[in-house]
Amino acid sequence: MQRIAGGTLMPCYLFTYHGHGTWMPDNPRGYVRRKEGILAPDTHMATCYRDNMCSAAICFDHEIQQILINAALEAFEHQPVRGHAVATESTHLHILVSWQTNRTWKIVCRQLRGSLSRKLNQEFERSEWFSKQPSRKRVADRQHFDHLMDVYLPRHSGLKWREGGGVYL
Repeated sequence: MQRIAGGTLMPCYLFTYHGHGTWMPDNPRGYVRRKEGILAPDTHMATCYRDNMCSAAICFDHEIQQILINAALEAFEHQPVRGHAVATESTHLHILVSWQTNRTWKIVCRQLRGSLSRKLNQEFERSEWFSKQPSRKRVADRQHFDHLMDVYLPRHSGLKWREGGGVYL
């Protein structure tokens, strides 16, 4: 965690963007519904979700993971955020960022998602890449930040990028 002028902590968040249709209500860990929180697995609701999908579920192969990392790095250059790490899986990606402006987490999350979607649309001409609601977790303190950087994100099986370390497997 970093301090900005006046000694206040700047916002630091872990944003998670799930591939469209990859986290369904029948997931063994349950699912999240807005304003209701985490719900138990529900096979009937999963069937309803799948019946209402306008396009197929999207998984992030190696090529897409590389594009997502490149898009995040480009966003870090053009948006007033500091990128600390990106970790991918076939079903989702995490972006760990902080910023010094008074922008809300919602704005930062939405702008990063927009950057990712635009880059993918340029490459593949598809519009529905992510689930409707990305998740977010505010980083509580330096210990939490270090855990994310040194333990949680490196455990992911896809491509990863780390500030000062580049892209690694």
